[in-house]
Amino acid sequence: MYISTIHQFESIPILKQNGIDAIIVGIPDFSIRNCNTVSLEDLKIWKKECDRNNLKLYINFLKLIHEQELEEVELTLSYLKEIKVDGIYFADEGILYIAKKLHMESICIYQPETLITNSNDILFYLNEGIQSVSLAHELSLEEIRKIASKNHSFEILISGYYSILYSRRPLISNYFKAIQKEKEKEQYTLIESTRTGKMPIVEDENGTYIFSEQPVESYDQLEELKKLNIERFRIDSIFFDDQWTIDVLRSYLEKKNYIPGCSKWYYQESIKKKEKKDE
Repeated sequence: MYISTIHQFESIPILKQNGIDAIIVGIPDFSIRNCNTVSLEDLKIWKKECDRNNLKLYINFLKLIHEQELEEVELTLSYLKEIKVDGIYFADEGILYIAKKLHMESICIYQPETLITNSNDILFYLNEGIQSVSLAHELSLEEIRKIASKNHSFEILISGYYSILYSRRPLISNYFKAIQKEKEKEQYTLIESTRTGKMPIVEDENGTYIFSEQPVESYDQLEELKKLNIERFRIDSIFFDDQWTIDVLRSYLEKKNYIPGCSKWYYQESIKKKEKKDE
């Protein structure tokens, strides 16, 4: 199953024609790192068009929730259940608590970015009755193999930038205030003192996000991942567009026209061990 973010409503048919099985959209107030934002009322139109094209409609509900937002979360989840969306990505376990209360945990997909690193993690959440779990993005191919040998009911990101930090604080604004300069845009690049790579950093009304230096690509790894019987593959087109998604998936399926990215994570340990120094 191939899942992707989407930028334009008009792209629904062509994404389906090119092999996408489900799309992810953002909604007001509860989505982060989303490629678009669709009003709750317009979601009905999106759902109808997805059904017409035999495409599943998933919702980005990844924002971390504060206490005062819980009532609105329940109202929104009730609405999503009413219009029969096919899946809801969440990172805050309070959302799962409410989803269970509404008997809709079966459409929830846990995507905490970095936390799911072993087969027991996956089993724990699947036993909660949810639809799927998204694996941590920096696991090596060997680590993925070991996990898939015990449980292959999970999802992995095969293309696109991924989040390495999310804070609800306005970190960019705070920085510019500290240096007494005006913030002129929402997106900048960040370079660590010990590295040369440029990481996109974005601030919006929900907080600040830092992304990987380069987008993930799985051109040489996808066939093996499929042989492991992994059920779901996700493409995130943030900083790109829908044509990029189409080009990426065509590249994978047709094994030609390589789309640049980075696959180094597949070949390095996700847990670095400190080397012992000679005494």
